[in-house]
Amino acid sequence: MQGNEEFPEAYRKVCKTNDIPDDEGHVVTVDDEQIAIFEVDGEYLAITNTCPHQGGPLADGQVNGKTVHCPWHGYEFDLESGEHVQAFSDDLSCMTYDLGVQDDEIYLLV
Repeated sequence: MQGNEEFPEAYRKVCKTNDIPDDEGHVVTVDDEQIAIFEVDGEYLAITNTCPHQGGPLADGQVNGKTVHCPWHGYEFDLESGEHVQAFSDDLSCMTYDLGVQDDEIYLLV
């Protein structure tokens, strides 16, 4: 959801677009959950900040296209689906979140 539409109550304003650094994530906390938000080619994508392998901070990972590499052990996750790119195990997927942008504000579907 992007543009000048009104956001439903289910969306919560979490940060501004200029809070997102180039080539890395920005962490927001919603209901005790850390969520990493990335900007990739003008699109904002959100994934849980905790790598399911051993808890590495995905926001600190290297972004390559629409994937992020965990900085601790290099596990790679798709930022759109949350799936582990190498598919070693179904247990290694991450939760993703729907975002919307309006007037330089980023909203997260909660």
